[in-house]
Parts: sequence; C-alpha cells; structure tokens
Amino acid sequence: MKLNEIRTFVTVAEAQSVQEAGNRLGLTQSAVSRLIQRLEAELGVTLFDRQTKPLALTRDGEVALAHARRILGAATDFSDAFAGSAEPKGLLRLGVAHVLTALAAGCPLDDLRAGFPGLTVRLHSDWSAPLIEQVRAGALDGAVVLLGEGQAPPDDLPSRLLSREEVSVVASAERAAAGPGSLAAMNAVGWVLQPDGCKYRNALGLALAPLGLRPNVTVEAYDQTLLASLVARGVGFGLAPMRLIAPVETAAPLQPVELPGFHLTVTVWLVRARVVGRIGPVFDRLEDSLGRHLTARPAGLHSAAE
Repeated sequence: MKLNEIRTFVTVAEAQSVQEAGNRLGLTQSAVSRLIQRLEAELGVTLFDRQTKPLALTRDGEVALAHARRILGAATDFSDAFAGSAEPKGLLRLGVAHVLTALAAGCPLDDLRAGFPGLTVRLHSDWSAPLIEQVRAGALDGAVVLLGEGQAPPDDLPSRLLSREEVSVVASAERAAAGPGSLAAMNAVGWVLQPDGCKYRNALGLALAPLGLRPNVTVEAYDQTLLASLVARGVGFGLAPMRLIAPVETAAPLQPVELPGFHLTVTVWLVRARVVGRIGPVFDRLEDSLGRHLTARPAGLHSAAE
C-alpha cells in the first residue's frame, strides 16, 4: 500500500464525501475512488458503507482510520526530522477538559499564538477519558485533562502533571454568609453541576449515598460561565477547584463553603501524542505557560461553578 492511498482514505473519512475529498486533494472523484478501492483490495476489507449519506466508515474502516492517522503522523515526523529548526506551522489539534476551557483558552492560548504565528489551534472540549483516547488514536495531538487524585494518564502517552487542586463547595455570597450547613441541607437546596460524567458530580454522589440521598441537581450545563451566574444568583450550590475557575468573571462573587467530611482533590495533566514531530516545541511552550499561570494564580473568589 502507498502513502497516497492512506492519505486519500483519511481525507475521505474526515470529509465524509468522495467529492469533497477530491477537492481537498486536488483529485477527480474517479481518482479518489480508485485509490480507496486499491487500499480496500490490499487490506481485504470494506472501509466505507457506500449506501449512507454522508459517507460512513464500516467497523473495519474505523479501526483502519486510527492506524492510518498514526502512519501519516509517523511519515510526517520522519520528514520533519530533517527539516532543521523550521518553525512549527499548520494545525494543532488540542483537546481540553470541560472544566479547563477557561484556563487553557486564556493566557496560555495567547502565549502559543504569540510564539507560533503560523500555527492554527483547533480546540476540542470533552470529558478527560475520551480526550485521552483521542490522543492515543491520533485524532488529537495532545490534551489538557483533569483526573482524580491517584490517577494518571496511560503509560504509553507522554504526560506531565501540572498541578493538584482542591475542589470546594461554592455558593453565592448570601448563601455562604448564612453559615456552614450540612450536606443534606445543601442537597435540599440543590446543585448546579455539569451532566453525568463529571468527577465532581460523581464524588458528590458517593458522599450523599451513606445518607440515602442522590444529588438534587437543579440545573446542569457544560458552560462554566452559565453555571457561575446561576450559582451567583443563588439557584443552588456548586463544586469547583477555585484556582481553575478564577479566570471566569461573574456579576456577583462566589464563596467557598466549608463542608466537613467532604474532600476531593483533582489533578491537571498535559498529555501528548506518542509522536509529535515538529510541533514538540509547541507543547513545551504550552506546558510552561500552563504551569506558570497555575502557580501564579491565587484561589479566587470571583469564579465559576464547576
């Protein structure tokens, strides 16, 4: 099999259209179809379900796509190894855990843009576990993820621990001024949290279980700014690592609330693909920028919910 066949396969899979793939590659539709057919013949599998619109991968095609991306990445790295000190350019596919979007899209992103003007950063937000798998599969070049205390990214991916953060119960200034309450009383008021899959929400569920209670979620959303405004308005309590959500401003201050018996620590990691080639310096700069901003930031009281 040839690299142009593999490159064509990846382009068709991403475009979900033979015609659009041809436009991107500067090839006719018939030329694209021939290259795909040759690759299928060599592999002995069918890569696309040609009865669907847009064009969809078969199960074998999904497996092949992950391998194809790694092959193309390795081929690019092989070429880049002899490119001297050329400035990193092109597309950086960076995953960011939901709760870290405000952090990563702030000063660290500005630092990258200033240091590498030829770079286009494509941000993708998701839960940490899927982001790590996308890095492993070659769909992302790296990711900034959030894990529980004692957890670490897979050993086969280069990764760096950036910080450990204590998760606090947060509330509006009025609710916080009312004094500490019990977990059951807080649950009766309700919580403003991210949907199922959030580590904070899972930890809250474990804390409530011995009381025979489940989290009373009044509002759920991914967006940190929305969650912050709702908690600040007194809609419910939230959970947050104060330093991570400090960059998000709200109309009213949020305050941490002491809750005896509830303890949760999370860790922030930068995970890279196994081979990053010429964009290696980009991740070095990102790691340095994230580390500096996390170290320098005090635990803020004007913040977001989760």
